Amino acid sequence: MFHTKFQQLLASSVVLLLASASAQANDYALEPIKTESAKIQDAITLSFSWETFEGMELDEVEDFNGWTMASELVWPFLDKFQIRFKLPLRTDGDAQVKPDNWIVPGMPIDVEGNGGVYDFITAQFEHQLMFEAQHDYNLSYYLGGGAVGYPLDTNLPRPGSGTDAINHNGTVFLLGVKADTQRDDMHWLGNAGFRWYEGSDDLNPSNNDQFLALDLKAAVVFAPWGNHVYPVIEATYLGDFSDLNQIAIIPELLFPINSHVELKAGASIGLGGSGSEYGAQTEISIRF
Repeated sequence: MFHTKFQQLLASSVVLLLASASAQANDYALEPIKTESAKIQDAITLSFSWETFEGMELDEVEDFNGWTMASELVWPFLDKFQIRFKLPLRTDGDAQVKPDNWIVPGMPIDVEGNGGVYDFITAQFEHQLMFEAQHDYNLSYYLGGGAVGYPLDTNLPRPGSGTDAINHNGTVFLLGVKADTQRDDMHWLGNAGFRWYEGSDDLNPSNNDQFLALDLKAAVVFAPWGNHVYPVIEATYLGDFSDLNQIAIIPELLFPINSHVELKAGASIGLGGSGSEYGAQTEISIRF
């Protein structure tokens, strides 16, 4: 019931925001695939992302290989506020049941569904406190939350009858800060936050349904190649310094076609832990 109401509220909010707000791009700042700018955007922005992953470990499975797709809508208002809606769209892959499973240890299974893995349907409120024009840097904070929308179905046999699902329950609460600044020809960005997962299912390799995860991201956008393509290097971490540790370096390229459309592509390189070993990342952002 909670999930259904949350989805209805999210859908209604998106429709109202798109119907009532419009903005023109005037001070366009490039944003990497993962790390978010502290500066409030000056236009409604709709993004679609797609990424692959290899060798991810979850609660009941390992060697999880596949892809996931998501959408995001950012709606700014009153110059220093914005709401960020995130909606996982699809995840598809295959995995292997862990050896300690007492029913089908080591069984290869399929995993698919209209949702994400660690990413839920969320709404995030953001407030910018410092502006680069006055302080040489931008600083903002964010808070929000959300819930699982759709489970990831599997053919893993369930005790009694039927099959089990991954990530079919739970909520998440978000809190953090973001900062960015321009130094010479480089744009530096950093995000530091927490995710509190409540009543989650089949996510944390430690088998905990409630856990706190540190969510860290940092990026540098370098001067463009030929005034058209911007090289970027990102580093991300999601984990609790225990069983959950997802660490990655993401070299990428940003290609702004114009002030309204931006293409992004990168390669994720895992640095150990329970996250993906490697993968590809792509995104398209459209500003209205």
